[in-house]
Amino acid sequence: MRIRAAQPGDRRAVRALCARIWSDDYVPRAFDTWVRDREGRLWVATLDRQVIGIAKLTLSRDREAWLHGLRVDPRYRRRGVATALLQHRLERSRRLGARVARLDTAEDNIAVHRLMRRFGFHRIARVSHYSAQASPGERPRLATRGELAEVWRILRDRRAMLYEAHFVRSLVRDDVIEAIREGRCHVTGPPRGVSAAAVVRHVRDREHGSRLLAEALAGTPTGVRRLLRGLRAEAKAQRLSRAGIAAPAPQWRIATDAGYRRRWPETMFVFERRLSLRSRIQP
Repeated sequence: MRIRAAQPGDRRAVRALCARIWSDDYVPRAFDTWVRDREGRLWVATLDRQVIGIAKLTLSRDREAWLHGLRVDPRYRRRGVATALLQHRLERSRRLGARVARLDTAEDNIAVHRLMRRFGFHRIARVSHYSAQASPGERPRLATRGELAEVWRILRDRRAMLYEAHFVRSLVRDDVIEAIREGRCHVTGPPRGVSAAAVVRHVRDREHGSRLLAEALAGTPTGVRRLLRGLRAEAKAQRLSRAGIAAPAPQWRIATDAGYRRRWPETMFVFERRLSLRSRIQP
């Protein structure tokens, strides 16, 4: 078995591999973008020149590694393909200076859970996607530049993660600065009394429709509940169909109280491993 960087000519083979696993896999749609990533790269495992597995490595600007897009041809499972692709990406992450590696996988994917334990990962979160129809109501206000320190403290102290499309990373202060500048940071509570804050993004695509996504959200339970309701009103005002959030387990009840429901039945586990820059990655 050989592991190499994916090339544009692998598109058809990758599409066929994914189709043998899921009929609506997002990976073929991301293929062109992933192949152009010359840093983390999309990797393929081949046997006799046949693509039997793929996996993506993405590095954040703060040198966090996100391991995603792992697919192994069902005909070649239990042959160490997933293990080899994981170890390859961990070694590359270490060489590129990453200090931490993370990934997510379904709650019922026991095989990957075992692989994570073998490689020293530990679970840091349980996450489910919630959404609610846009509805009239009181819109949350936008955070001001003068509230940067307060908003950042709320998000930092609660260790809020940023849930981007197929990518999860630590929220950093620059994310909050950018969101405030672009009018994408909503808060509840009076000035000098912010009770919850959210970094949001407007998304419109054919696959999932129009929505207002809370990429990061944290605060007091009452503040988060009020903010989630407010984001439904904000979505309505922006002519978006719904509001959504990738909610960690402590926010599930709050999201339900705010009128949100699970978008999909599955729950995702987020795993993390700190990387050593001095030693090779060993299971």
